[in-house]
Amino acid sequence: MKREDLLTVRIEPKLKERIRVLEKEKMETMSNIVREALISYVQKETEMIEIRKLVAEKFAADKISFDEAVRILGYEEAKKIAFFVEIAKKSFEKGLK
Repeated sequence: MKREDLLTVRIEPKLKERIRVLEKEKMETMSNIVREALISYVQKETEMIEIRKLVAEKFAADKISFDEAVRILGYEEAKKIAFFVEIAKKSFEKGLK
């Protein structure tokens, strides 16, 4: 059986204490709790990257409105997408002239 890689991270004492509480409550090791948290975080972030890409593509193709993008991603993310789509359209139009 292949052994997993070891990763060292620095955490604040308050966070470590919270993990210790979970360790006792769940009867799990600190390592397992942190591993599960990292797996969950990476999965969530990976999914959000894909969602952002899909929303940006649909917004750029006028298949969804700005309001729909806001509802899906939140105002700040939708604003970024709208900005870059507008820049890309202007650049494309400049290139055609």
